[in-house]
Amino acid sequence: MSKLKILLCGLGYTSQYLYQNFEHEYKILSRDKNRTNFNVNESFYPDIVLDTIPPVYENHQIINPIYKEILLDLYNKKPYVYIHISSTSIYPEMDKEFDEKTPIEVKSISERGRKRWDLEERIISFFPYALILRSGGIYGPGRNLVLSLKNQEYNHLPQENKVVYRIHVYDLCQILLFFGQILLERGIEKSVFPGYKRNNLINAVYSQNDPIVDVLKFIKNQFSIEIPEKFLFLEKPKTNRVIKSLYNNINFRYMDYRKGFIGSMH
Repeated sequence: MSKLKILLCGLGYTSQYLYQNFEHEYKILSRDKNRTNFNVNESFYPDIVLDTIPPVYENHQIINPIYKEILLDLYNKKPYVYIHISSTSIYPEMDKEFDEKTPIEVKSISERGRKRWDLEERIISFFPYALILRSGGIYGPGRNLVLSLKNQEYNHLPQENKVVYRIHVYDLCQILLFFGQILLERGIEKSVFPGYKRNNLINAVYSQNDPIVDVLKFIKNQFSIEIPEKFLFLEKPKTNRVIKSLYNNINFRYMDYRKGFIGSMH
């Protein structure tokens, strides 16, 4: 893969991991002025703009994409691939298999997922051919379920033995770089990975995912962490939601959560 110029909008977990572990040329736009190193007067024309900023509201109105004036000005000077990290929370909890082309009834989306849906809508109103990556829960070094359980943090665990979709941050970075490169090659303003009401949409999930009880039992045995018994005997879920991808078939480093958690703790 050739070296890319990447502008990072927001400097959260994924963005930091990307620039620390993948050798490309980076500039940063952050609300933290001490982290921003992009100057509008310099000649930095990105190949990819990565937007990892969650929904931001002012007076009950969503104001994303942040920095839109800067980004639109840059795009007018030299078009780039706009990549936004969204969430699989957009998919309703129901007995259904979802891929990128599956129609979604917006009224059936959870409140959390609806915010993500609205954010996607805002972004594509400015950048119609943006690549939307709907990611499972992002984990990796310094941020993972093993650490949470070690610290006895249980509030985020589900009350049912449902499949929780997650992806290692390394593999998420692989996805965004791989598919971003394809769009650069095939055409920035083309619908290369069409999805429901999206010109370019990819579910950033693994092909195989296990119920949370299986995951917890593995963590208990592998890392000798005590987990309250009630979480090891959760009831079966009321619905069986399955999330898959039509496009996301690249070779992952950590598609087995067992390898992912072990790798994250070393």
